[in-house]
Amino acid sequence: MNKKNTTFLNSLYMDFLTENELDLFLKSLDEIWTAELYTNLKQNGLIRHVISKVWNKGQHRITQVFEYESQDSFKKCESILKDAFTPKNCPALAKFVFKIFNNRGIVVSEYKSD
Repeated sequence: MNKKNTTFLNSLYMDFLTENELDLFLKSLDEIWTAELYTNLKQNGLIRHVISKVWNKGQHRITQVFEYESQDSFKKCESILKDAFTPKNCPALAKFVFKIFNNRGIVVSEYKSD
């Protein structure tokens, strides 16, 4: 693997107590993930951010995938997000109860169709 082309990823799972909580969270995305926040993250190496609703029966989960330019970019963005998502800085997020599971890694194999 060419280290220069290494893709750094963070896959995050958020589990909510109920479907209603999850749906309310999804309706609040624009308050939580602001254009200003995305601009700051982009300037520090965020390439892509994807939020998906998991449709497995009995789960109230969303997944988020973050793709970064480098490990240094990941560290910078992690610090930005930690500050951005305090109850004081993001009251919209503070009203939700959820569990977070984080998985950080690098892409070792990838397939893309044409």
